[in-house]
Amino acid sequence: MAVNYFKKPVFISSLICIFIFYSGLFIIPDKTSPHLLLKTESIKEISGTIISSPAKTGNGSYYAASFSLESAADARNFRSSASGRLKIFIPTEMAEAYSPGKLYSNSKTGFLFETGGHCSFRGRLTQSGFYIRECTGSHWPSSCRGRLAHLRALCRLHFKRLMYSWGSGGGLLLALLCGAREYTDTATQEAFRRAGLSHILALSGMHLSMFSAIALFFGNRTGIKKFTFVLRIITLVAFVWFAGFSPSLTRAFICAMLMIISSIAGARKPDMLSILCFSFLFQSAICPQDIHSTAFILSYGALAGILLTSRLFNLFYSKFSPKLIASSLSAASGAQTVTAPISLKIFGSFSPIGIVSATVVSPFVTIFIYSGLILIILSLIFPILSKPSGIFINLQYTVINYIVKFFSLVPNWSIN
Repeated sequence: MAVNYFKKPVFISSLICIFIFYSGLFIIPDKTSPHLLLKTESIKEISGTIISSPAKTGNGSYYAASFSLESAADARNFRSSASGRLKIFIPTEMAEAYSPGKLYSNSKTGFLFETGGHCSFRGRLTQSGFYIRECTGSHWPSSCRGRLAHLRALCRLHFKRLMYSWGSGGGLLLALLCGAREYTDTATQEAFRRAGLSHILALSGMHLSMFSAIALFFGNRTGIKKFTFVLRIITLVAFVWFAGFSPSLTRAFICAMLMIISSIAGARKPDMLSILCFSFLFQSAICPQDIHSTAFILSYGALAGILLTSRLFNLFYSKFSPKLIASSLSAASGAQTVTAPISLKIFGSFSPIGIVSATVVSPFVTIFIYSGLILIILSLIFPILSKPSGIFINLQYTVINYIVKFFSLVPNWSIN
């Protein structure tokens, strides 16, 4: 069946692009790279808009975010226009000015650094990005887009406050629902990585499909097919708007929208590999900065592996396991088929235990997310239920954490 795909232009086009992007024989210009009239080493101040939610770096000293440049200035305060994107590093004490329970959360001055905020920073520009020393100006644009961005920032802040009140379980739920890992224990994150479950903490298709399933469930109850499609689209857009775009979530969003469009057009069984290929081409065109992102490569590689090989693995696993378990093992094995060599190349190691751990842990995480969503809604409507909800969430977290740490004890395969 895979041979038939070589007759499809979208599949051939994807293979050609993969060769061009990753063979090393061609230089792909980065159209989003910064363009400055001033010398790079002389830049001391930048102005522009934050275009991604800041995420804490490995050493914990900074929060990294993408920044869209509008102007730049040197030490002599000579200012010129600028364009393109660069990575900024916001000092922890500045980024956590409003973060609940953090060391610097009682700061009287600060700005809610989130996507859409317009800021001016002083610092130093290096090859890795702009390291901020101080924020000289910040505001939310008065446009409709700016107000929506401010609303999103406030929603994320209030959500963080609720999750912080739920302790460790809330920290994990926060990571699963909006990608913020600053309240997830470092040991827990490392355990997920060693157990081959890093994809669960990274917002991706699994999370998006769960929200799509919720919308589909309630939409089908109305019996109105058009309303179901509209509800699914609104739910997907709302989740991605709240969580923020990442390479893997963008891939999942494009694929989900293409599947909905296919269903509207009357396709009963959309060709998932063709949809994936079209998504790859489309995302490469609109987000060229994602092409060499590890999350982008692993996201497409994992799903391609599942679509191309899971049927063969299923024939094998079906011989000695129930249908549901065989299906889960097949998907995990298919994903590892492509991602294992990529992980060895990029990280120097990979976790084969991920095939089993994903099969065992995924159902617990699914229940954890669904029950968390229900308890969040109940807690917002009836605040008195917030404390008992946190207790229930932490009971589930303890079970998940124990299982993940058990699988993390299995040695990884690595290249010395």
